[in-house]
Amino acid sequence: MGALTEAGGGADSERYRISDGLSVLFALQRALGGRHSDRTPAWAEFGFPVIDRGKYAIFPLAVAPAQVAAVGDGVGAGLLVEMADRLRRDCVHLFGGDFFHRELELAVEDGYGRKLVEAGAVVDGTPWECLWCIERFGVVLAHSVDRRQAQETLALHIVPKDWVHYRPFGPGTKREASRYRRAVRERDAADVVWSWPPRAAGG
Repeated sequence: MGALTEAGGGADSERYRISDGLSVLFALQRALGGRHSDRTPAWAEFGFPVIDRGKYAIFPLAVAPAQVAAVGDGVGAGLLVEMADRLRRDCVHLFGGDFFHRELELAVEDGYGRKLVEAGAVVDGTPWECLWCIERFGVVLAHSVDRRQAQETLALHIVPKDWVHYRPFGPGTKREASRYRRAVRERDAADVVWSWPPRAAGG
């Protein structure tokens, strides 16, 4: 839906597209208005299909049949790889990673990154671990294959920035310790698994 500004993957992968990733990010920028706010955006008002989970949201970008490798249990090249790579490069240019910006890294050994890996995220080295911060939210592009390897997915996870890039405001204070514990508790309770079309019980 909408203009395909990061039209990667060729015509073969385009038929699996659900939404345009850059358009979702531009909608996030407009919703936040370039200023800090504790208010959570109304995700559905962005105008794109969304798995709305309250404080965070998952925007499905594409779903395709998984390409299972001929040998072993690995996953083949996949129908969405080029689409993911092109969107990632566009995000690096527009939201960090060029000459005057720098993308951040999402660790895959623990925290939200580990949750994604356990849910089937494809980790093929950098720059998979990139994340971009827009105001108080972190944005992660997750390319995944479900546990049954029946479906390959691409999605933008938009989560509170403290879940993926915690920076203390008042180190050593009780308030800061409480803020950190709350961020970890909320992050650990988050559900990163989704399906499309969404199941009746919240996707």
